[in-house]
Amino acid sequence: MTLWVAAIVASCAEDPATPPQNGRPAILSLKAFPDVASLSDSILVVCQATDPDNDTLVYDWITDGRLNIQGARERNHWLYNTRESFRVFYPNVIYAPVDTVWVQCFARDGRGMSAAQVVTFVIRM
Repeated sequence: MTLWVAAIVASCAEDPATPPQNGRPAILSLKAFPDVASLSDSILVVCQATDPDNDTLVYDWITDGRLNIQGARERNHWLYNTRESFRVFYPNVIYAPVDTVWVQCFARDGRGMSAAQVVTFVIRM
């Protein structure tokens, strides 16, 4: 009988209300290829990210109004929940003077944790 009571007490000691730990993804690098582009070029941005829990990551891409994102609706400067860790960007010829532009990538694990990083590159005439 004592052994049975000890087993019940031991099982009650574990708190089932405590959620499992979830580690934050990490972005190891965010790079643009090329890092200097003309108005007629496309730019590939690659995000290298990992998750300590081996969760599948999704990627959110955001940029300013001087770039278009392949796969985004016209005039949207964001694209959410992509499975690919890369995205192609095009200079918006109307709004892209010679200047530095930026792309921000969020790597999300689908369980409430994310990491973000920004890459900049130059658009020339």
